[in-house]
Amino acid sequence: MSESKKSYLHYLIALVLGLVIAFGVQPTNGLTEIGVRTLAVTVATLYLWLTVNTHWTSILFLALLIMTGSMTANAVWAGSMGHFSVITMIVFMILNYALMQTGVINKVCNWFITRKIVHNRPYVFIYMFFASMLVLGMFMDNLSLAVIYVGIAQVLCEKLGLKKGDSFYTCMFMGIMWVDVVISIASPIAHAPCLILMGMMSAQLGITVSYTQWFTIGIPFAILMFIVIMICVRFWKPDVSVYNNYDVEAERKNAPKLDLRGKISVVVFLLAIALIILPEVLKSVLPAFGSYWTTCGVVVPAILACAALCIIRVGGKPVLDMPSALKSLPMGAIIFAGVVCVMSTPITSELTGINVWMTNTLQPLLSSVPPFVVVVILVIAALIMTNFLSNVVTMTLFFNIGVALLSGGSIHLGMVAMIIGYAAAMATLTPAACAPMPLIFGPGHVTMRNTIRPNLMFVVLSFVVMLAFIVPVAPLVLGV
Repeated sequence: MSESKKSYLHYLIALVLGLVIAFGVQPTNGLTEIGVRTLAVTVATLYLWLTVNTHWTSILFLALLIMTGSMTANAVWAGSMGHFSVITMIVFMILNYALMQTGVINKVCNWFITRKIVHNRPYVFIYMFFASMLVLGMFMDNLSLAVIYVGIAQVLCEKLGLKKGDSFYTCMFMGIMWVDVVISIASPIAHAPCLILMGMMSAQLGITVSYTQWFTIGIPFAILMFIVIMICVRFWKPDVSVYNNYDVEAERKNAPKLDLRGKISVVVFLLAIALIILPEVLKSVLPAFGSYWTTCGVVVPAILACAALCIIRVGGKPVLDMPSALKSLPMGAIIFAGVVCVMSTPITSELTGINVWMTNTLQPLLSSVPPFVVVVILVIAALIMTNFLSNVVTMTLFFNIGVALLSGGSIHLGMVAMIIGYAAAMATLTPAACAPMPLIFGPGHVTMRNTIRPNLMFVVLSFVVMLAFIVPVAPLVLGV
């Protein structure tokens, strides 16, 4: 079947799904007529997201959402494209662009893999390569970083004499994906899943999560998951005999030095990060400073950093070429993030009654199941679903189910939201698991066949880490 015919078939299925719900579901058990229309539009949109695309279908959803009557037009625009996550993604992606164009990313990676400790130690080399990506990924958009690291890995594999199919080669590229999914949820800086989840927690649970709080959970989680990655590599035992071809000293000597543009980018970027994290930490010591910058929020320092890089010129040219940076923005991903942010609002609205309906429908089925077991079931379901469908859609879906099932109980809903968000991020098993996966599976750098065992081990161990770490720690950080 041609792509055009497949697309039309999916359009027809989405239309049928919407009509069946709109005319077949009765407004009972807490569900209102507006709720039925909202469900019809939402389910049809979710289907199109999973089968067609997430760009024009997202914009269409905004129009249809207004037409259902569940939200006013102004509320929809403010809650989607006006959501803080949208401007945050845009500004930090622009800053990331500056770091890429000035060679900062390559310099950091090269520094990690040319330390003396990697000499004659192939596994240490692998770990340092992954560690460099982990450190950078805490401050960078993970899709952009994946693109960069795939290119770096290709060059390194060529120098080592590795080819596709070699276990060492496969391990290098699979490790990029492992690190990529960890950083996508461990740091809120420029990472859409974190920003979307923070927005939903604020709107639906009344829990405001600061960047400092997120890092308090995210950084230890990233460290634990890095240990998991090391365990998976040792379990894999790739053939590293060709590592003798890697001349650490030569690589260190031949590495290009960071020029003035790169140094300026680093300084400005670090100052922006400091203004985001330090105010909350220094509130008790410098109350005026901490209160002022906390009030300004996380986007203002990043905007000031962008402006500074546009103002400062080196060799007659600004350090940051803003027109080029704007052209590099993935508008489809930005629009999608904004639309997902508003999707949860009508689900919890009294006008729709969807949340009440979900609660009344699902709770009797799980009334005899302990709340913690419900959390475990939701996490397992999210881990499975996210490896075949969108991680953001998975997170949004199970977040709302979790809130519906566990509201009013003894389980901390902030912890439930966090652990579902983290579970939805662990998407590495299939080519459709998450946006960066086609970069790895598409060109044949890895296949499901040659990665299934270590990949399953990674997912299982991530499940263990989430239960052992996030369940007890999240309530302490977020407040009981």
